[in-house]
Amino acid sequence: MDLIIESGATKTDICLIDGGRSVHYRTSGINFAIMDMNTVSLVLRDAVSHLNGIACKDVAELVCRVHFYGAGLLGGGTQAVEMLQGIFHSADIEAESDLVAAARAVCGSEPGIAAVLGTGSNSCLYDGRSVVKNVRPCGYVFGDYGSGNALGRAFLSDYFQGLVPSWLACDFRMAYGLDYASAVAAVYQGDAPARYLASFAPYVLSVARGHGHDGRECDEDSRRYAVLLIKDNFRTFIGRCLKQYDTSAYGVGAVGSFGYAAGDFFLETAREENVRVVRILRTPMDGLAEYHKAHVQ
Repeated sequence: MDLIIESGATKTDICLIDGGRSVHYRTSGINFAIMDMNTVSLVLRDAVSHLNGIACKDVAELVCRVHFYGAGLLGGGTQAVEMLQGIFHSADIEAESDLVAAARAVCGSEPGIAAVLGTGSNSCLYDGRSVVKNVRPCGYVFGDYGSGNALGRAFLSDYFQGLVPSWLACDFRMAYGLDYASAVAAVYQGDAPARYLASFAPYVLSVARGHGHDGRECDEDSRRYAVLLIKDNFRTFIGRCLKQYDTSAYGVGAVGSFGYAAGDFFLETAREENVRVVRILRTPMDGLAEYHKAHVQ
């Protein structure tokens, strides 16, 4: 049996591969940059307990290989490996970053460029085995271009500075009742500012497709504004990040809930920038299960 664990700050996806059968489970997020090993261990032990019930097997004792991908994983993942060995006593264990997870998910064993387009963003050049180049994403303050939080940040900035079309300003006010002081407090004092900013991305996407609050049909100026904002967000990501790799030689695979939801706009913008997009996945696990099934010895 192989166990794949793909963790991000908001969720952890787990897939148990037992012959031709796959068992999936989702639990709370893991981020090594902000969580201690004891907390991570508790989350994973609880997940294994649930998997035991689903698979009707003692997963911790029977699994042969554990493939762990984690947000905030640094220094080769030594501490993560040691922690996992305390749970899966007889398994071979590898621990890699969430960026490697994205690359394996969208590129498999082939060279290519991987893009992460979720709450935040990231990217890399992948040689079919490992990440060989990474343009720093710089986080929600300095970067994260192309992400859900970057779109939400751009929209709120325009909204509070009076730069959005009047219909859209009125509709957004009805939908959220958001005032400037509350937004500033949520970003500068809240526990999850990037997630807060990204929470407005679905609304902007809805307007770009012609619908505002409660499904109201929006006016054309508002729709055009939203489309331009979304495409400018992706265009900045392509220009600042993806084009630092050789986009003439390699295709781009994208993974992430925001990139998947806005996939039509991403594809259109990429075509305009002469960038070839070969795959878009909602979650890394969609491709990781495929990758590891192909590599079972």
